[in-house]
Amino acid sequence: MRKRCAATAALLGAAMLLSRGALAEGGWVANAPPGAAVLDCGRRNSVFTVGEPVVYHVKGKEAPTRYDVRNFDGDLVASGAASETINLPPQGPGWYKLTVYGATEDPKLGSAIAGTTYCVFRKDPRFPPVPDRSVSGGAYPSFDEPMRGVLGMGPQRLFVQDASKPDEAIERLRGDIALDRKYYLPYDPVRKRVLMIAFPNGTKDLEGVRKIVSAFKDEVRYWEPRNEPNGGSSGADFALKEMKPFYERVKSVDPKLKVMGPGTVSIGPVGGGLSWIEDFLKAGGGKFIDVFSFHAYNTLNGDLPMARLGMDSLHALLVKYRLGDIEKWQTEQGYFAAMYGAYLPGHQGRWTMLEMMVYEQYGIPKEHNHLWYDRSHGFWDFPTWWENEDGSLNPAGPLMRVWAEELYGKRFTRAYDLGTPGNRLALGSLFSGGGRQTAAFMSAGSVDHKIRLRVTGTEELRTISAFGVPSALPVRGGYATLNAPNLPVYVELSPGMTITPEPTSWGPDLALQEGVEITSSGTGAHPVDKNIPNDIRKIANGVLENWYWTQQPKDQAWMDDTPTFPAWVHIELPKEQPVSRVVIYSGNPWQWMGSLLDYELQVEKGGGWVTIEHVKESPRTFKVYTPITRTSVDSYARDRWVFEHHFPTVTTRRVRLVVHDVTWGGGATEDVVHAGGQTGPHHLMLREVEIYGK
Repeated sequence: MRKRCAATAALLGAAMLLSRGALAEGGWVANAPPGAAVLDCGRRNSVFTVGEPVVYHVKGKEAPTRYDVRNFDGDLVASGAASETINLPPQGPGWYKLTVYGATEDPKLGSAIAGTTYCVFRKDPRFPPVPDRSVSGGAYPSFDEPMRGVLGMGPQRLFVQDASKPDEAIERLRGDIALDRKYYLPYDPVRKRVLMIAFPNGTKDLEGVRKIVSAFKDEVRYWEPRNEPNGGSSGADFALKEMKPFYERVKSVDPKLKVMGPGTVSIGPVGGGLSWIEDFLKAGGGKFIDVFSFHAYNTLNGDLPMARLGMDSLHALLVKYRLGDIEKWQTEQGYFAAMYGAYLPGHQGRWTMLEMMVYEQYGIPKEHNHLWYDRSHGFWDFPTWWENEDGSLNPAGPLMRVWAEELYGKRFTRAYDLGTPGNRLALGSLFSGGGRQTAAFMSAGSVDHKIRLRVTGTEELRTISAFGVPSALPVRGGYATLNAPNLPVYVELSPGMTITPEPTSWGPDLALQEGVEITSSGTGAHPVDKNIPNDIRKIANGVLENWYWTQQPKDQAWMDDTPTFPAWVHIELPKEQPVSRVVIYSGNPWQWMGSLLDYELQVEKGGGWVTIEHVKESPRTFKVYTPITRTSVDSYARDRWVFEHHFPTVTTRRVRLVVHDVTWGGGATEDVVHAGGQTGPHHLMLREVEIYGK
């Protein structure tokens, strides 16, 4: 199903299109070089299980000369000479990208002639095996129903293109539902799986709606009307003129069926979000829905505080209209890996899993959370697919498989309280079922966040990485220290074991004291638009400014206009005080939002500046052509934007950052800019700097 322009505009934002305009020089690679080849492993989705041989055949005009394999972090895990048959060395569970090179050097695209991704899964009989290539993905090119079942990720958004042609719609839906009955519905009965059908183009032909609902009333319990109605009507009009008659028609078939709506593009304050929803509810729209459905554009964006703000704001509005306990579904959301000429797997991986972690805490399990969409099928305007043109998977696929494995047979039990500022730095949840428990933790954007766990019942914890790699975590004196990176890490608990995270307790943020003075190396003007309010006090006001929530200039994060590096920011406290922790929130890498690559944290001591820590974050970016994604750059940057410093206490009055390099907005290097990725200015951006005494 092709997306209307509303979601694209809401996600990209008209004011942020600099990344695809003035700064972008590239884009999708339209024409492959003459030597381009195809990689074939004989598998439908390039999925292997641990211990299976991984063999690829190269089919093309030019003979391959060498290959390399990189993992999700961009580490080179295998390389060697290549021939028409490549036997790859075995790897553990994970996601991998294979690139094959030839002898000819294309002046623009280099010597890569082929590239694909493959995954190694743990063996798990609780999931259906990957079918062979003869098995259809579904009625539409964007569908892959069997692979959704293999991954256990959640429901397909089955849909009716034209309700005035019910017989045609019924025939298509029968095939899709048959695939769901085989690959999706029978698995994990504890986390109940159900199907939904939407009418994205509207429900004016109510007789056609009735006929379609009647055909599937025993198999499909959830029904949703027009896609993103905020794009074509007011909330009140939609409630009374479309939602009400749709509700009544569905209920006339079976009162037990569940009607979903309104399915707005967002739950934010702009772009058809909260104000439109309130108009809908004020007109009585809540009487015509059993389930509140929405799309999540510009309500998460890989940003934990923004994600919580979105769901808290929605809940408050629903409570106002006595719908606080209504069932909720998210019915359209996905994130880019292939990004207009640049390939950024880490972006899709982190943003997807943050959404899953947050929404489980707000009553939206993966079984009610639709990842849009499955296959790359020619819709290059909005490339959120998790399956490439050759069937290989982007990171959302294997990450969701491990999420489904670890949560299998368990429901969300509770969210952990990680304290202040711990709840801004990370999140954690406990899942329980069948006498077993699994805890999942994930940082907001740090790669080295530590959570101290109080442990009973064992001297060693079993942890599982986001891609399914097991490890042992020692318990000493009843405590263990867990590293929570910016992807989930799972702690598997056997009966009799318990863990309790210790909430952070660092005292007040010293940067918020009255009398703090902040200066920088720049002039204070915004480097892109001098009309954007750019008060440097934004970086120590207790607020993580985020333009995407309000889309107002005042909510742009602070950006420095120093023309060359190094640049610096100086924070002067009102008096000398003990300091032992500094937390830096840079920009969450996306479009204008840029992060730090190379900087020194310094404190004044004895009349001079002393470097506490020099941080160098590798951009992990390479020029390489990949035919299946039509991209010319791979960037494995870790999407890191939160930087934590913990050090022996120093008594000081002055703290500063000396910044030597930053990203180009959402692109780690200028190569991502030239490739056409979602990038921004090469200037220092900070959202907040926190200073603690203990």
